[in-house]
Amino acid sequence: MGKGRLLPIQHCELVIIHIVPFGDDSKIADKPLRQVSTSFSCELHATPSGTPLYNKLIHLCQKQYDLASTTVTGIPMKEEQNASSSANYDVELLHPSEAHDDILKSAHADGLVIPSKEGLPTETITLKWCTPKSNIIELNYCTGAYRITPVDVNSRPSSCLTNFLLSGRAVMLEQPRKSGTKVISHLLASHGGEIFVHAINTARSLLEDPPSISEGCGGRVTDYRINDFGEFMKENRLAPATHEMTSNQKEVPLEKAKKRLERMSRYWPMVINETIIFNMASHIDPLPSLIIKDTLDDEEVMECKKAVYHVVGMESRNEALPIQLSGSRGKGPKRDEQYRQMWSELEMLIKSYADTSPNHQKVLECLLDCKKPMPDDKSPKKGDKVFAKEEKMDVDSQVEQSWKTLEKFQKMTEREKSDYNKSDSVPPSKRAKMEEPSVSTGSTSGPQNLLSLWTNRIASIHSKRHVEFAGRLESKDNVAELYQHMKEDNGTPMETGTENKQQNRM
Repeated sequence: MGKGRLLPIQHCELVIIHIVPFGDDSKIADKPLRQVSTSFSCELHATPSGTPLYNKLIHLCQKQYDLASTTVTGIPMKEEQNASSSANYDVELLHPSEAHDDILKSAHADGLVIPSKEGLPTETITLKWCTPKSNIIELNYCTGAYRITPVDVNSRPSSCLTNFLLSGRAVMLEQPRKSGTKVISHLLASHGGEIFVHAINTARSLLEDPPSISEGCGGRVTDYRINDFGEFMKENRLAPATHEMTSNQKEVPLEKAKKRLERMSRYWPMVINETIIFNMASHIDPLPSLIIKDTLDDEEVMECKKAVYHVVGMESRNEALPIQLSGSRGKGPKRDEQYRQMWSELEMLIKSYADTSPNHQKVLECLLDCKKPMPDDKSPKKGDKVFAKEEKMDVDSQVEQSWKTLEKFQKMTEREKSDYNKSDSVPPSKRAKMEEPSVSTGSTSGPQNLLSLWTNRIASIHSKRHVEFAGRLESKDNVAELYQHMKEDNGTPMETGTENKQQNRM
């Protein structure tokens, strides 16, 4: 063959894999990719034989062809030995990485990325199996379709999933979430004997009607911040620059305007339900308008701190936040949860501008110092103090009621006091209906009224003023048996007269 018919090589990447027997240590270390020349690069990998070699080859294929991994969890399959029972299995799939672009761009990607379950040195995204559909025509709007292959081709779960999809069924895959609505992001289906994963658009589709701002009948979102957006446009209006402006400034006015627009829109929620702090602007002013400035003087920093302290005072007084719940049904989140969301959003706003100047950083430090600790912290909680305060108030009211009971007891006649004291022998189930509220003590004998507490205290004081009879302390039920040594051997006591005569003779 002539040289003119050969295909020229633009670049050659040489990958050398050094394989050692399983269990032996490799004397050769891995070498990263090294550029030998403009058209040649080389890298070295050392791996044991067997399963590690398989995982290494899969990893190199992912790196070479830009592949990503998706693990389908919760696939119901019948047991091979017992056909009457079924269990859930997981199958890991490989496909082009473009299938994960929408998930990674969304705000719900946290918790989806986990280490590979097949032992690969890479990460995978978990998607949950949904009820299969027999009619593939009823599909959502897809942004792309990509071929897939199982990581473990010969495993029983992979074989069952492949045969199931090749039979013409389609399976929806949803993002696992702890709360909220179900989000279906992918679809598995076969076309022409090959299996594809379809990326379903989770955002608003261009095929839907545009949202209506005024009437509210054309779309799902109607609570836009229309008035705030109008003020935002007024603050960022453009005007033709004069010759003096362009000649005296080093920066082009258009670039300066772009930087200002970027700075003012770093954190700007579009919908009313997506923000709390912008719905309570009267309570945190002028912090939102000052924090977006290029520079802050000491007086402006103090104004921002005052706004943070005002919010701290609102939380300490347990005031309700002025949030709007338009479009929501039932009760909204609890007040503690509202304050937690408010603090998180306020921190996000200030963090967006914290690197602007040192004074901006001071405002962030003030917020972090005042922010309420999270529930999983070991520091004492405000709710615990409130509960202790309420419990103390309840005990004080019971003590006051018991004092009234004591005064009432002192005004009783002897007969009434006698009857009242006999009520202590009434069973607890009946006494609870007869007695007034009593003070709960830490003793294990049950609740006592103030009269019994006072009597026990007086008895304790009197008992300390004299030495108790030794025989009574050693006896049972505080009853001492006298002249125990005078008993006869058969256990019968001697006559009293005989004892007196013996004492007189002595």
